[in-house]
Amino acid sequence: MFEKKTYLFNDHMGVCFVEDVTKLVTAQKKEVLYYVLRPVYSKEKLAYIPVENHSANLRELMTVEQAEKELFSEAELLSLAEELGYVDVEEETMPESTEPTEGTDDPQSAGDGRVIVAGTTREELEQEKAQEQKRLSLQYKMADTLPFEERSHIYHLGEIEFVLRQDFARKVEEAQKKEARRKAREQRAAQKLKMAQDAEKAKNAVDTGSET
Repeated sequence: MFEKKTYLFNDHMGVCFVEDVTKLVTAQKKEVLYYVLRPVYSKEKLAYIPVENHSANLRELMTVEQAEKELFSEAELLSLAEELGYVDVEEETMPESTEPTEGTDDPQSAGDGRVIVAGTTREELEQEKAQEQKRLSLQYKMADTLPFEERSHIYHLGEIEFVLRQDFARKVEEAQKKEARRKAREQRAAQKLKMAQDAEKAKNAVDTGSET
């Protein structure tokens, strides 16, 4: 069973947000538990699917690792690979390894060739996300008129994009938090140093006064 406020994949709608899990009364006066699903790229749509005994194919989203692997098999997503730092924009080469580099503590690096810009603001991320969702929304609307196989391909691309963008946003947020913690530590250290210096000055002043 999928939890409320999570995401799942539906073959006929793509990536969906589980807005609610609620009980509805059927024509037979029986209460049945339903998922309330909203496609992330077609937010004007809403679907009610029974939690049990449904014909829809519902599954969990692919993992980040699966999305990374799929990314390089889809030529349509080359710009996404460049944008998220998986590919050198000039050389267009895939990193040799996706394993994190040991000893890497640079908050601007994911350790595997991908770059996370710690200075990226939440507003910039939201703007990029909104633009990409607008583009994919247009594709999704067109997909409704396409044969199932072609429609499935568009939904598949949308899933890869959604998973990787969510992961990228998470890493940017982690980098920002790490930078904020570093600045807070430096500030506390500076305050302690100043307090120690002030205490030393006060002590010296008392010692000088007692000598005179």
